[in-house]
Amino acid sequence: MRKMTMSMYPVLMAAATLYGMQAFAVDFVEAAPKQTKVLVDNDKVRVIRASFKKGDKVPMHSHPEIVVYILKSGKTRFTNADGKVIESNAKEGESFFRPAVSHSHEHLEDSEALVIELKK
Repeated sequence: MRKMTMSMYPVLMAAATLYGMQAFAVDFVEAAPKQTKVLVDNDKVRVIRASFKKGDKVPMHSHPEIVVYILKSGKTRFTNADGKVIESNAKEGESFFRPAVSHSHEHLEDSEALVIELKK
């Protein structure tokens, strides 16, 4: 067995950090199984219809890069993995690109969206 030296400490800390980040790698559909339905899933994209009621809370989960199309307007409070809170008031017909993210969310109103996850 190899003896641990101080020079190994940065490597161990990096591994621990990476392992900790994996705790947020819960899939969106797994985090919100009652509110989501996968419509398309192939090697290029996954298209998810997400329907939320006022008061719904989705625990911490991760997305790859996504495109979101709003089907029904609604307010949502997002909390990113770093603790930053963002309130969104998306309007029906809007669409936008979002970079990969880990977050939780609480729905302040009923809302519905298509979430298109981009695969590489």
